[in-house]
Amino acid sequence: MSDFQQAREKEIAYHEQFYDQTALFEQGTWLARPVAAVMDHLELLKVQNMRVLDLGCGVGRNSIPMAQRIQDMNGTVVCVDLLESAITKLRQYAEQYGVASHIETHVADAQYFRITPGMYHYIVACSCLEHLTSEEAFVAKLEEMQEGTAPLGIHCIMINTNVKEIDVETGKEQEGLIELNLPTERAFSILHRLYADWEILCERQVHQEIPEVHDGRDIMFCGEWITFTARKGAR
Repeated sequence: MSDFQQAREKEIAYHEQFYDQTALFEQGTWLARPVAAVMDHLELLKVQNMRVLDLGCGVGRNSIPMAQRIQDMNGTVVCVDLLESAITKLRQYAEQYGVASHIETHVADAQYFRITPGMYHYIVACSCLEHLTSEEAFVAKLEEMQEGTAPLGIHCIMINTNVKEIDVETGKEQEGLIELNLPTERAFSILHRLYADWEILCERQVHQEIPEVHDGRDIMFCGEWITFTARKGAR
């Protein structure tokens, strides 16, 4: 099994188990609330018939609140996730929270989901792009996202970079098992190059350490959490 396949299977197993055991907006979990940057930048857009694309949407942590926010403007959130189980739960939550008519769902690998040119006013990729197959795929997806964005549209991108795993008992450090583990500086370099003609609204990195259990061992998942947001020009 390749490193990519091993990382992909690990991610699928983790998320399927987590979504099965954790309710959307459950306090004390990372599903408790939407990501603040996602909602804050959505507030900058006041567009009738708004179209939002949420890549790697999961069970709707961001999709449901965004749909609630834009439903009065006849907006739609297009939700894409690899896991059929996550999309099934998202549809159930959309019914529960009264936004089913403003949610469109697709079970698809974000890397291969086709983004229609000029279709979206807001594209969110939260903990999604680090699961692509390569740096080349990362660049190609960003370019496709840009082509799919309407004038004055916004991108909100969040990526885990420089991921490492530390064995709590032994202190041994190794590279994190994730599909695309970009160095932080490299990720920013790519973003700055591709978004040179866009208005950069926010860029920051935060160090994070998350305790996990792998094969019965206590592990500290460490890395940098990048937030990068930008607005397309009028032309």
